[in-house]
Amino acid sequence: MSFRVAVIEFINESNTFTVMRTGMHDFHASHYFKGDEILAKFKGTGSEVGGCIDVAEDRGWTPVFITAAHAEPGGIVTEAARREITTECLRRLQEHGPFDGLFVALHGAMVTETDQDGDSQFLREIRSVVGPEVPLAVTLDLHANIFDEMADLAQIAVSFRTYPHVDMHEAGYEAADLLHRAMTGDITPRLTMTRPAMLLGCDDGRTTEDGPMCRLLENAAEEMKAPGVLNVAINAGFTDADVWAAGPSVLVTHDTAKVDSATAAGIGTRICDQIWAFRDEWKLPVSLPECITQVQGLLQQKPAPQGPVVVADYADNPGAGSYSDCTAMIAALLEAGISNAAAGALWDPAAATILAEAGVGARVTLSIGGKCDPSVGGGPLELTGEVRAISDGAFTFEGPMFTGLPGSTGLSVCFRVEGIDIMIVTDRMQMLDQNIFRLIGIEPASKSVLAVKSMQHFKGAFAPIASAIITADAGGLCTPDVSKRSYSRLRRPVFPLETVHA
Repeated sequence: MSFRVAVIEFINESNTFTVMRTGMHDFHASHYFKGDEILAKFKGTGSEVGGCIDVAEDRGWTPVFITAAHAEPGGIVTEAARREITTECLRRLQEHGPFDGLFVALHGAMVTETDQDGDSQFLREIRSVVGPEVPLAVTLDLHANIFDEMADLAQIAVSFRTYPHVDMHEAGYEAADLLHRAMTGDITPRLTMTRPAMLLGCDDGRTTEDGPMCRLLENAAEEMKAPGVLNVAINAGFTDADVWAAGPSVLVTHDTAKVDSATAAGIGTRICDQIWAFRDEWKLPVSLPECITQVQGLLQQKPAPQGPVVVADYADNPGAGSYSDCTAMIAALLEAGISNAAAGALWDPAAATILAEAGVGARVTLSIGGKCDPSVGGGPLELTGEVRAISDGAFTFEGPMFTGLPGSTGLSVCFRVEGIDIMIVTDRMQMLDQNIFRLIGIEPASKSVLAVKSMQHFKGAFAPIASAIITADAGGLCTPDVSKRSYSRLRRPVFPLETVHA
């Protein structure tokens, strides 16, 4: 039997502390595909939908590609954008139904102007068309903020198990495979949701340093050995969203024929207790002065480091919704006289346009960066330099994240100031792929220092070439010090903002 399965994606991680909003431009800047265009763009890629496509081929489905919308993390999704994407999705569902199952790739931390739980809001809309009985599987980012309603709207949930998220394809494949089993009647899946009284937890989900998240995932794997326990999804949460459910959570997908809801919830409680036990284990970035001192020390070593020193501008990470226009890191590198360096990607559409109009080879003096909020991470820098390269910003991710998918930074330039090549872009993009630097002629491996606007994802692409990695808080909207933020909708009390007893 060939099952008809609707394949859908709607992904945004929404930072509620930014003055920006996420609109249709932001989705078009990343991607917004419809119908069979989705198959053409996603087949063979390292994405959740790519994993679903492989299951569809392996199991002989008739996949029906609906809509696929993704925007770089940013501000709350505008109602106009939500309605446009949702309306198109529902229209196609009505036109092409009925379906035996639904596969929906979500982030899990989307906030819209009309709902602080934008993901459940979207699933409610889908359910209004397909009804409550059709099995629905979702994939989630490891940094999802899960509300209770999710467990009523979906039967299957699979979250990434890696940070950097290099297992997107695997998560999509696993969720789709469980969906197939549900459609055949082999399992009758349901979800339970549990959360600890925490805003911070799981060391933010990092899996590169063999820390708390690795231990939690090992425990989850042990729980999944029990008959009927189909998946244990651990979500570290997203602290840059002021929503009721912000923080860690555990979703347990279980076969109701073998595991009752109380038993499944007990698994979630045990994992949450373990998350609580790790509450004080948190790897924090160093200060900017300490970062510069470490960089200088490494560059003075004899013999010289084999490979670039990679410095992460942690708090100005566009991958968490930050502005990506903070200048403190670039200013510090220039003041220290660091040479043969590259920094990016700095978001400044006005500067990129001026430099592009000046042309390659032009000497230009202008102000760059620091325009969104000069009080956060450094104000505008008045600099003189040379335009080294101009690009339309189009590239293909080479991996290990989003492998094979198209990407764009919009009109982009390489602006060389003293010994630093500064990448200035018109569309915000976390520096998580070497091809982003390459599109303006920067070969990352040839540089002594790479300053990247990213928290953790950069490690997937840049750790293999790095001689050393330094993560620094140079100011920015996404500082890990949550006490600097004002939460009004977050459930309380919650660790670490209040004293909480386990």
